[in-house]
Amino acid sequence: MMTGKRFRDSRTIQRTTAFLLALLMVGSTVASTLVAADTKTKAAKGLTEEQKILHLLNRTGFGARPGDVERVKRLGIDKYLDLQLHPERIDDAALAARLQQFESLDLSLAEINEKYPAPQVIARELGLLKAKKQQPDADKTAPDGQPDKADEEKDKREYRQALMEYYRTHDAKPVNLLLQELQGQKIIRAIYSERQLQEVMSDFWFNHFNVFWAKNGVRSTATDYEMNVIRPHTMGKFKDMLLATAKSSAMMQYLDNFQSSSPDMQLPGRRGNLNPLAGNGGQKRGRFGAFGGNPNRQLQGDDQMNDEMMKRRQQAAQQFAKRKPGINENYARELMELHTLGVDGGYSQKDVQEVARCFTGWSINFPAGGKKAAGEFAYKPFMHDNGEKTILGQKIPAGGGMKDGEMVIDILAHSPITAKFISTKLVRRFVSDNPPQALIDRVAGVYMKSDGDIREMLKTIFTAPEFYAPESYRAKIKTPFELAVSAVRAMGGETVNARQMAQFIAKMGQPLYLYQPPTGYPDRAEQWVNTGVLLERLNFGLALSSNRVAGTNVDVNRLAGKADMVNDKQAMDKAIAVLLNNEVSPQTRSVLEKQLREGIAVKGELGDVSKIPTVAGAAMPGEEMMADDSAPARKAKGGDALTKADRKAENAYRRFGGGPTIAQAKVDPELAKVFGLVLGSPEFQRR
Repeated sequence: MMTGKRFRDSRTIQRTTAFLLALLMVGSTVASTLVAADTKTKAAKGLTEEQKILHLLNRTGFGARPGDVERVKRLGIDKYLDLQLHPERIDDAALAARLQQFESLDLSLAEINEKYPAPQVIARELGLLKAKKQQPDADKTAPDGQPDKADEEKDKREYRQALMEYYRTHDAKPVNLLLQELQGQKIIRAIYSERQLQEVMSDFWFNHFNVFWAKNGVRSTATDYEMNVIRPHTMGKFKDMLLATAKSSAMMQYLDNFQSSSPDMQLPGRRGNLNPLAGNGGQKRGRFGAFGGNPNRQLQGDDQMNDEMMKRRQQAAQQFAKRKPGINENYARELMELHTLGVDGGYSQKDVQEVARCFTGWSINFPAGGKKAAGEFAYKPFMHDNGEKTILGQKIPAGGGMKDGEMVIDILAHSPITAKFISTKLVRRFVSDNPPQALIDRVAGVYMKSDGDIREMLKTIFTAPEFYAPESYRAKIKTPFELAVSAVRAMGGETVNARQMAQFIAKMGQPLYLYQPPTGYPDRAEQWVNTGVLLERLNFGLALSSNRVAGTNVDVNRLAGKADMVNDKQAMDKAIAVLLNNEVSPQTRSVLEKQLREGIAVKGELGDVSKIPTVAGAAMPGEEMMADDSAPARKAKGGDALTKADRKAENAYRRFGGGPTIAQAKVDPELAKVFGLVLGSPEFQRR
């Protein structure tokens, strides 16, 4: 047990973390304060081999796990980089076994909609929506004429019970579980995948082509979007990814293009599909619509439809007919402003309108009233504006149909402006918040010469002198997601259930898949450097090192190398060596050592940092994140320590020979606090 000065209470810890926050905020504009004490010497000589490896692991991946630096030394930087650029050559079988716990990842859109129906779809099927819309009865109103709250609560309770009964009898699951599994697989991949660059690029491109999970139909399509649209194209040709996102059901619904149509749209005639959204422009036509035949008879196989289904289909057709046809410009605008040319890309509002015309009819196979509501891409010719268009000075002839949109993709993907915009974003992600123009120009040139080959662009960045320049070293602030997974990796931790990890990431300011604007999360320090969210980062470090993140296990005793440290300073030296490669600024070391020695707040050039707002609470931050049904909470009450999900994750983990399980190791609380504070240091907050 350590015998040095103890951390006296949570307020003392908070004052210390406030000072570290101040250092990080200064460091966001003065990078030199966050590098080792001998920065000037290193800047003159360049990065050492070990620093280059650490830099590469931090930029092309999510940081080093114990032993990674030595492994890259043996392999060689060039060989390691070549493998990362060709992830198909890397065996990642162990990761595949870990991902088996996420059932939804391999399901088709139809299977997801069947297995994870949205509550409104169930309510409509059970007739609950109609009941909820009815006016309240006189005996269910309070004297002031407002609905009685007790009756409202009763209705809500009955509604929830009906949903739960439906899930049970139909072998279905709540749609929100899709989000939990999406978040979980993203965290597990980032922590464990040997294909680190592919995971970084999956994160980068999803953010670039962002969709908001909580928007209507996106909930049931976001999984397919990541698995089958983003991930297969992370290092291919940019044009292929652009076309795939344009046709994706998630993007269609997020930016509303699935309902964009020519103002002069003519609905199919009597022999056409009763619901224009239901199929590919009236295929399988018959007297009674797409399925043909008499609606009163029972059809067989895929065409089976009862009277109620036909009634809902007819109602949907009537509702669609009442909708005023028109062009929706949302996707066209974001396609140019965010996906390709950039906000200063030289296009006009007229170009936006013309692009929107080209994408009319790009829609979804959208059966009315059924659970398979979010289907595959479908081109609806009757919705398309077939007139001549002009995009950025290039004419698109009349009568092109679906090819109009494909021509737009081709024009934008081959534009030098797009090459520069995409190159700028890549260089900013991998080099600096203020990307060097010379490198941007070289990468843009590679884009144009290679027809937008992402792998070649990345190779140009990672082999550029600017990438390994001393001023690029630890020059980027980690996002909350990057911080969380890099902390688990640095401490050699094990995560078998990432649910609470995702909650911590959200509390730090980055709820995964839930960023509403189409811009995606900014990739600059300003987004992440403010007092509130940075304090949550420090709270996370303390919670992780103390094994207070349910589903994740770390062993600081093993990292320290000794069961008992002689004193706090020795523990701090060990933590700095393990987590920071012995590179810490004089300012950071000073405040940490003073805290260890005196256990009091420190004043410096920034004034009394104890005045920085802090979060009051328990001695060990993180407890407030634990849900009432978390494993530690149930165990404390004498109940089962593992949830069903925990057990399922752990069983999958054991199948491929996992080491420590979800049962968290006991740690010396004082040692945990030391490691937690180093995780919260400005140096670890940067990559």
